[in-house]
Amino acid sequence: MNTIDRQELKNRLVQEGYVENYGLDQTINRLLNLDGKAAEMLKAWMDKGIIPEFDEIEGIDSKVLREQLKMKEPAIILSYGMLLIDSKVNSLRLKNLLKQRIIFNRKD
Repeated sequence: MNTIDRQELKNRLVQEGYVENYGLDQTINRLLNLDGKAAEMLKAWMDKGIIPEFDEIEGIDSKVLREQLKMKEPAIILSYGMLLIDSKVNSLRLKNLLKQRIIFNRKD
């Protein structure tokens, strides 16, 4: 029951800074395949511009993704969907990204 137009989503992602040559079609497919609460979050963002927010799941919330991992709204929505599917495994993946970012950006 997908009510989001593929071209409309593509246009929105390009407006958000996504580049067509860097996996845009895969990102669109992943977003369109979301279901449940993550799909509702995507629809609210597309239709009403509602900024995706979610409370902590296994130590990860939308604020961490946005502020520390510098994720754009679509990536936050995808991450939320991943956390809903398998919170333990996917939170570890996101925590590893966070750890890498901290190590990479560390100023000694």
